[in-house]
Amino acid sequence: MKFYQRGIFILFLVVTAWICLSIFKVHIDIEIVGNEEEHKKLHQDHVTLDENKHEIPPKPPARVDRNVEKLGEMVAPFYGKRNLKPIYVPWSDHKEPYKKEKEVELHESYRFNKYLSDRLPLNRDVDDTRPPSCLQQRYSQDMGSVSVVLIYYNEAVSVVFRTIYSVINRSPRNLLKEFVLYDDGSIWEESIDAMKAEADKVTEVPIVYFRNTTRGGLMRARTSAAKFASGDIMIYLDSHCEVLPGWLEPLIEPIYRDPTTVTCPVIDTIEWDSMNLLSGRAPMSAIGSFNVLLNYNWYPIPQQEQERRKKEDPKSWPISPIRSPAMAGGLFAINRKYFHDLGAYDTQMNVWGGENTEISIRIWTCGGSLLFTPCSKVGHIFRHGYPYDFQGDHFDTVLFNYKRVAKVWLDDDEEFYYKLRPMARYKEVGSITERVNLRAGLQCKPYDWYVANIAPNLISEKQLSHYGQMKNAHYANFCIDNLGNENKGHGLSVGTYPCHPADGAIDNQFMMLTKTGVLRTIDRCLNVNSSKTVAMNHCFDFDPHTFHWEYSAQSGTLKHSATGLCLDAGARTMAKQLRVVTCDGSARQQWTFTHNR
Repeated sequence: MKFYQRGIFILFLVVTAWICLSIFKVHIDIEIVGNEEEHKKLHQDHVTLDENKHEIPPKPPARVDRNVEKLGEMVAPFYGKRNLKPIYVPWSDHKEPYKKEKEVELHESYRFNKYLSDRLPLNRDVDDTRPPSCLQQRYSQDMGSVSVVLIYYNEAVSVVFRTIYSVINRSPRNLLKEFVLYDDGSIWEESIDAMKAEADKVTEVPIVYFRNTTRGGLMRARTSAAKFASGDIMIYLDSHCEVLPGWLEPLIEPIYRDPTTVTCPVIDTIEWDSMNLLSGRAPMSAIGSFNVLLNYNWYPIPQQEQERRKKEDPKSWPISPIRSPAMAGGLFAINRKYFHDLGAYDTQMNVWGGENTEISIRIWTCGGSLLFTPCSKVGHIFRHGYPYDFQGDHFDTVLFNYKRVAKVWLDDDEEFYYKLRPMARYKEVGSITERVNLRAGLQCKPYDWYVANIAPNLISEKQLSHYGQMKNAHYANFCIDNLGNENKGHGLSVGTYPCHPADGAIDNQFMMLTKTGVLRTIDRCLNVNSSKTVAMNHCFDFDPHTFHWEYSAQSGTLKHSATGLCLDAGARTMAKQLRVVTCDGSARQQWTFTHNR
């Protein structure tokens, strides 16, 4: 073929190709990169490889549509990115056989399976387990900017950055402004240099990094970290979490509507040993609160709160926000200005423990509200024990913090707390003047208001007629005891056990009889089941008649009103179940309380 004929032929091929591309609307992106590393970086957001390094085709774009779908000024919750190219910590041996001995070795230091965590991608996918109706909700496109605050001490890099990448990949970029990564005085090398090096690799969202050279404890660290945040809303997350799809908008929307609202996500479990996320689709069925010992626990949602939700949001009430007396403390969102106006944290508290109780009482009694948001879900590693010290005895540290709560917030029930915790009475806890003045300046309501209106599980001393250890006349030095069953389930029994020293921890043996005739332990109220066994049940939403008891201080008998039978200590000591039987006035049916009002 002659030269000019070859040129005409090439021109014909070019024109033909151009026509075909125009007809079929094929679009070509030409990416100019300087080297292979730049090419990998350019593609890391949209190319996924399987274990054999073969490219995995992208999934259909339905979920992408959900991210950008708009209804006027409202948008659907952001689903997030999936099937990203895996990112690992630099020392991960995920391509090597699993070493069980390495898992055991690292468990002692971290109290979860750190070895497995290091082998898992930092940007792994998780299932979307929101209730289906959550996907139908719509949110404003502009609800303010968000700073996600992470405090850590001697933490594993892999769990910190699995937290961070989950937030990056499942949060709308227009809402997520920054991370505040605050090292509270770590001493392990990985938590210092390697942590900072990993933070420097993150380019999608700014990370404000700060390292404290000495350990201050959670309350001081969170208060200090808040000063580095610049977002309208701060979200505190523990440093070992993974957020689920659609987590952010429902969490901050109530704050967008009312800046004095504080919100908490549903907390799912990441198993400490398998690192599996356990999460179901059922709507949230519990609230958080604390008991008279100030210990946090979970309780069924009261019927009164369910009725309020149905009235305010008849169509979507199962996923509507739930008023909760208290937060667990690790995961919550709050308006940044409101956090500071409310007094941040009590920075005289040590390490951690009790800060969630204190801030919960303060939120409710000082004009705010606290909500759980069922459509916002976050997984959390519940460790297999504590991997760090409490700068002293654990119980003593928490007792110190609880006493500060009691002195500032419990009013007359401070004395009641000392009857439950005699060892706290003379414990020195430093000056509380600043916090007392804060409470006065915020014009907070009294603690009695909180008990009566917010926390149906709680009881105050003025509501009681008799309380303390409950001793039997026939079996000297034996007391009614919950036998450790109180928080194991619903409807379990009480028994008898040798009485604990009155100046020690008497939690399992602390009994209370209200002026309305309700007999209760710390967390449960007692009624009688069909086999005439005394059983522990929740202390609200019950039939008052079946839970009513009549106590005679003169004879010492305790009669169950509905059955007309009397509480009996049984035929032997250390009974595993107490029953009600025909009243006979015997010593086995005579009981005395430590305190009588």
